[in-house]
Amino acid sequence: MPVHNSVLEEVQYQVDKYLANNKDALACSCQQCRDDVIALAASQLPSRYTTTPTGRALIGVELQSKQVQLDIFQAILTAIAKVNQSPRHNPNRVVQV
Repeated sequence: MPVHNSVLEEVQYQVDKYLANNKDALACSCQQCRDDVIALAASQLPSRYTTTPTGRALIGVELQSKQVQLDIFQAILTAIAKVNQSPRHNPNRVVQV
């Protein structure tokens, strides 16, 4: 099994879930802005790497604690605010409203 960052996977899941329920949270829904939110949020959190299915399961349990979930949520909200304030996407793209 290759090296796996469980925190990054959890951040991706939580960003998708949050943006699906809060469509107006992110000013732009392009892939670049979405990826920037994920990268910014994940970089604020300690990484948890594993190389075995057992390790992945154990870290998965750790990531479900209320404190860790709150830390992830706070990192996501902070990242969304930063991306909304200064998006990096191509300004010449067509935006569908």
